[in-house]
Order: sequence, then structure tokens, then C-alpha cells
Amino acid sequence: MNSWLKPVKTASALNNGFVLLTIISTKGSTPCSNGDKIVFSGAESVFGSIGGGNLEFKALSFAEELLSLNSNGTYLKKYPLGASLGQCCGGYVNVMFESFIQSDATNSWIKTVSNLLQDNEDFIVATIVDSNSEIEFSSKKFVYLDGNLSPNIDDKKISSLITKSAKDLLLLSDSPTIVQFENQSGALTEVCFEKVLTSEVQPVVIFGAGHISRALMPILINLPIKIYWVDDRAEQFDKYQGDTSQIDIICDDFVQSIPDLPDSSYCLVITYSHQIDFEICEKMITQNNFSYLGMIGSEIKGKKFRDRFHQKNFSEEVINKFICPIGDKQKFLKSPAAIAVTIAMDLINFIEHKRQPESV
Repeated sequence: MNSWLKPVKTASALNNGFVLLTIISTKGSTPCSNGDKIVFSGAESVFGSIGGGNLEFKALSFAEELLSLNSNGTYLKKYPLGASLGQCCGGYVNVMFESFIQSDATNSWIKTVSNLLQDNEDFIVATIVDSNSEIEFSSKKFVYLDGNLSPNIDDKKISSLITKSAKDLLLLSDSPTIVQFENQSGALTEVCFEKVLTSEVQPVVIFGAGHISRALMPILINLPIKIYWVDDRAEQFDKYQGDTSQIDIICDDFVQSIPDLPDSSYCLVITYSHQIDFEICEKMITQNNFSYLGMIGSEIKGKKFRDRFHQKNFSEEVINKFICPIGDKQKFLKSPAAIAVTIAMDLINFIEHKRQPESV
């Protein structure tokens, strides 16, 4: 979740110029979704995607032009996905380009956002896209939290309007969205609002840090989830060479760690012991506060576990929420990577189905 922030922080710390691309709105058939981002700091450094193809090529070409300038700027560009781009989607996308060429105090928003994400806070990022007035804003990015807008805006009318819109957005509107405001002199100021709801991010717990889990992590860190990785063997985590900045690593007894995990967690049981697997699943079923409980294994293993749960008089309803095996077993492709892909696909389908009612 919000993995774009790491390359932004890195580029800022190294005083490297970069451009942040964000999909602001879409219409019709498009290869991307609202909020998708790219961090671009040159031909050899691209993070994220807005769908690939000629759309992304054209957008990155414009980003490269912005890198050649000597000042920061914020721009909106609309791309129709038709014959002009050689794509047959038929819709269009609006992309916001933010160039950060000169490193200055205005980049304090990066630290603010990073801290709020770490604290699991819900907040709004407001970006001034365009202003037709003669007012020069000391910053173009603002963070709204609990009724407060940081940093302060000298124009009290604009400050009040942005604060009210940010408050409303947290409760009502989709994100991101563009709003036009009239400042004290009557000129229009265009502001982009992006909502960040860490409280609604799906928590995913992986019990076990073996070869399948290690193959799974590079996929999971790119999904809109919060990852908790649990194992009682510290050396297993050392074997993973990937990015762990977005993973909450818990080196502790498996069962004892469960009460501290978030409610409604999507739980994957992939440990090195059948007995530990059972103890984890028994504890999870006893608590019955998970959204999904899946275990690696075979149909026989799953049946044996369900039989034991019945013997312990757990309700049929909660036992039916237990899934084993997870990950489709292929006839030829049985590597950890292949299994990890199928497990990740189940999670993607779960998140997709969970979000579909929200978009209706």
C-alpha cells in the first residue's frame, strides 16, 4: 500500500528531480484506475504504471520534458484512448503531473504523509493544480487531518474552502477529485483532493516465512494491503532479500501473536509444521474475527482439520470459512513461484469482490 512513497522519499533525500504522475479521473474503458501513480526520475528509474501502452509512453515523455525544466510545477493533461494514441479502449484519462525539480521546504509533505501512513491515520492530500490569481502560494501540497490543514495558507477564504472540502471528502466523495475555488480577489484556484484511508486497507497475515511465503512477498507488496508476516524463526526472514519496508515482521510464537493482529484479517497459514498449522487455525476459529482463513496443503489435510474442528464442537458456519487447500495445484508448474501466484490471485479476487459494492 502506497509503495510509491518510498521512491519519492529516496529521490527527495538524494536531491534528485522527479515527477509524480497520478490518474485523477477516467471515463469509459481504460487500462488504469483512479489514483494509480508513477514516480519518474529519468529513463532508468520508473516506479509504478498507469496501464502501459502508448498512453504511458506519451505521459512519460511529458514527464521527461518536465525534468528538463528548472522549476517545480503542477499540470493536468487529458489523454483520449482512441486513434490518436493507437489504443482501442475508447475512454479517456486525466493525469496530474507534479514535478519536483528544486528541493525545498515544500517537500515537508513527504515526511507528513509518511508519518500518517505509519500511524494508520485517515487523511486528505490537497494539491493546488492551477491558480489564475496573482497570489503566490508558499506551498502547493497540503495535508488535512482532524480539522487541520498543514501548512497554513495565507488566503483565508481558500484555506477555509479547502478545509471544508477535505472534511467532506473523507465522509462522502470518491478520490481523487478536482474542485475549483474562488479566492478573495475572485480568481479561480483549482485543487486536487486525494483521500488516503489506511483504516480501510485490507490487513493480510502470512503465518510462515518459508520458500512459498518468500516467493509471495514481492507480489503482495504491490497490492493495496497491510502485510503482517509471522514466524518464530528469525533466520527465515533473513533469507528474504526483497523490500521489507512495507511489511510488519513479527518474530514470535505463532499462536501468541494472534490476539494482537487486526480484526478482519485475511490469513494465510503456510508454516513448516502441521501441528502449528492446526494450533493457528484453532485459535483463529476460536476468535472468529477473520475475513478469510486459508491454509496450504491437500484436500486430505483440509478434511482432517475440519473433522477435528467438528470434534471440538465449533459451529458449522465458522468451519465453512476455513479454506484448504489454497493455491491451485498445477500438473507441471509446482514451484514456489507458481503456487505463490495462484495464492495471490485468490487474494486479488477477494479484494476485488469486496470493493465492487462500493463502486456501484
